Order: sequence, then C-alpha cells, then structure tokens
Amino acid sequence: MRRPRAGRRPLFYAAGVTMIVAVATVMVFMARNRTLTPEQRAAAQEARLGLGTDVVALVELGLSAEGRYSGDADGVLEPEARQGLREWQTDRGIEATGYLDRTSLSELLAAGREAERQAEEARRLDELEAEAQRLAEERRLAREERLAEQARLDAARREEERQLAEEARLAEEARLAEEARLEMERIAEQARLAEEARLAERERLAEEARLAEQERLAEEARQAEQERLDEARRTAAERLGNREQRQAETMEAARRRAEERLTDDQLLLASRSDLAGTTGDLNWRLALDRRSWTGVRSRGDDVVGLDLNGRSLGGVIPMRLARLTELELLNLGGNRLSGAIPAGLGSLAKLQALFLEDNQLSGQIPAELGALSSLEDLHLYNNPLTGIIPPELGNLASLKRLRLSRTQIAGRIPPELGRLRQLELLALSGNQLSGQIPAELANLTNLRRLTLRDNRLSGCIPKPLMRFESGINPQLGGVRLPECGRQ
Repeated sequence: MRRPRAGRRPLFYAAGVTMIVAVATVMVFMARNRTLTPEQRAAAQEARLGLGTDVVALVELGLSAEGRYSGDADGVLEPEARQGLREWQTDRGIEATGYLDRTSLSELLAAGREAERQAEEARRLDELEAEAQRLAEERRLAREERLAEQARLDAARREEERQLAEEARLAEEARLAEEARLEMERIAEQARLAEEARLAERERLAEEARLAEQERLAEEARQAEQERLDEARRTAAERLGNREQRQAETMEAARRRAEERLTDDQLLLASRSDLAGTTGDLNWRLALDRRSWTGVRSRGDDVVGLDLNGRSLGGVIPMRLARLTELELLNLGGNRLSGAIPAGLGSLAKLQALFLEDNQLSGQIPAELGALSSLEDLHLYNNPLTGIIPPELGNLASLKRLRLSRTQIAGRIPPELGRLRQLELLALSGNQLSGQIPAELANLTNLRRLTLRDNRLSGCIPKPLMRFESGINPQLGGVRLPECGRQ
C-alpha cells in the first residue's frame, strides 16, 4: 500500500514545478506589459495575428472603401495606411493605435472583400462595356464598308449608264451624219449632172454660134438663126433656174425630214443654245438622265412640260419647240427672251398652258394660236408686242385665263372673244385699245375678273359688265364711261 503512494510523489512534484513556472511566467508577462506603451502592445497583438501580404492588401482595400486610404493595396501597411487605420479606429470609438486586432481585422477584411467584389464587378462591367463598344465599332465598320460598297456599285452603275447613253448618242450622231452625208452626195450628184448639162448646153450654144458665124453672109438666115439661138438661150436659162430652185427645195425638204426624225431629247438639245442665249444656264446634256434636266417634265419618252420661269434665258423661242407634239405646259415667263412668238406653237394640239409674260418679245400675236383647242391659260403680258388682238383667239374654247396687259397692242377688242364661254379672267389693261367695248363680252357668264383700264376706249359699258365697273374705270380725260342706255 505504501508503494503506490510513493509512486505518485514525483507526479505531484512535476505538477507543482509546472505551476510555479506558469505563475512566474504570468507574473513576468504582467510585469513586462506594465512597462509597454499601448501602441507597442497593439503592435505585439497585431504581430501575433501573423498577417500575410494578401490579408494586409484586403485591409488596405477596406480602408480605401471607408475613404481612409488612397494608396496602392500592396500588402504593406506603410505610414499612410497606419494613419488611415487610426482615423478609422477613431470613427468607431476604438483606441487609435494604428494597429489591427481581431475585431478591426474582421471588419476591414469584410470591407476589403466587398470592395474587391465591387472592383471585380466594375472590372467585369468595364469588360462588358469594352466588348459592347468593340462590337458596335465592328458593326459601324461593317456598315461603312457596306455603304462604301453600295456607293461603289452606284457609281459603277451610273458610269455604265453614262457610257450607254454616250454610245447611244454617238450612234445616233453617226446615223444622222451618215444620212446627211448620203443626202449631200445625192445633192452633189444632182449638181454634177446640172453642171454637165450646163457645159453641154454651153457647147451646143457655141456650136450654134459657130454655125451662125458661118452663115452670116445670108442675112435672112442669120437673123432666123439668131432668133432661134435667142429662144434657145431663154429656154436654157429658164431650165437652169428651175433646176436650181428644185435643188433648193430638195435640200429644204431633206432638212425638214431630218428634223422630223429627231426625238424630243434631240429637239431640246438642238434648241438649248437658241433658248438660253448668253445669259441662261440649262443643264440639258445627253450625259444626264432627262429626268434631271432643268424644267423638263416627261411622261415616258415624251416631253409634256417645260417650266423655265425665271431662268435668265436671253435667247429666242426656237421653232423646234413646236415639234414637241405631246407638250402640255410651256412656261418661259420671267426671262429675257426677245424676237417674235413663233406661229408654229399653234400646232401644239395638247398644250394647256402658255406662259410668255415678263419678257422682251416683240411683233404681233400669231393668229395661229387660235388653233390651240386645249389651251386654258394664255399669258403674254409685260411684252412690247404690237398689232391687234387676233380674232382667232375666239376659237380657244377651253380658255379660262387670258392676260394681255401692259403690251403695245392696239385696235379694237375683237367681238369674237365673246365666244370664250369658259373664260374666268380677261386682262387687257395698259394697252392702246380703242373703240367701244363689244357687247358680245356680256356672253362671258363665267367671267370673274375684267380689267380694261388705261386704254383709249370710247362709248359706253354694256350693262351686264357693270359688275366690273370699279375694275374697268378706263379714263378718258377724267370722264368715266357711262353705262349703255344711260347717256
């Protein structure tokens, strides 16, 4: 029984020694701690945490997220980071040592991980935005390449169309040149034959003269021969004159036939320089599509309208325009055109409007305009025209507006104008018209406006026209014309 008790004695001894060492260690530690500053104790506490650079980098990210550190998260708590840590501790009521404990470490690690997560999210968003921008740039470049390719194709198509048009123009010019060459060769052949005939005739006359010289001793025979020769000369002269006239007529007919074969495009091109003069600018060229020609309106291959108002045209009205058989509108107003109004315009059976106002046209109003059965507007005002109002204008059954003001036309107002039952406007003011106002104008039941002032009219105003009296008021020495039947 005593042996076991004796065996436990060394164990008690060892335990006591261990306790004494522990107590001594604690006492030494406590004595040492009483000699350390709070910063030193905090530094020792931080050292015991065994922080790695990756953990410290997270702490720096946490301080940056809290707005207390602006440096790099390099895993080293340099003085700037320590100062930020002190400010962070102060904000939370913690002793501002500038060193980490477990609690502050946990909070800052959580803040650092959140900042790291947000940074990762921002990086991912930046990558997505960069990818979106890259895709957008690729789409933009692809669209620009597609537009450039389309522009190249359009340019190639236009060039091909231009080449085709140029080839067609050259072919047409070559055809016309060949026809003209053949016609000239035929005329030259006729001239050659005429010259041969003339030379033959001259030789014959010379032979007759020689024979007459040989027979001059016989007076009667000589006189008879002389008479015969004189008659032969007259006959030859008449025959030669008839041949020259026939040649001229043949050439004129050939010219007319060649012009009749011209298309509307060729007629316009042939008329361009005459119409534009030295001041107008018309872009009529075969190289351009006719739809882009200035003022030209088309329907299929036919020209149906020429609207060239105010284009500074300084030429004349070409006769060739009368060959545009489908023309419905001819507006040449507001230009500087001079010369006469071509009578050939009266052949434009489909013309509905003819505007030639505000130009420098002279001469008389062609009576042929009375054949324009489809015409609704005829405006010739502000031109130095002369002569009279053609009675043939009374045949314009479709006419609605007739404006002849401020010209120099004279004579009487034709009673035939009373047949224009569709007429709504009749403007004849500012002329040299004389005589009485025709009673036939009372038949114009659709008339809405009538101006006759500043003329030399006499007599009285037909009663049905008194509704226009305030607009008429032609002055004769300051005396107003009275109403018919009230003189």
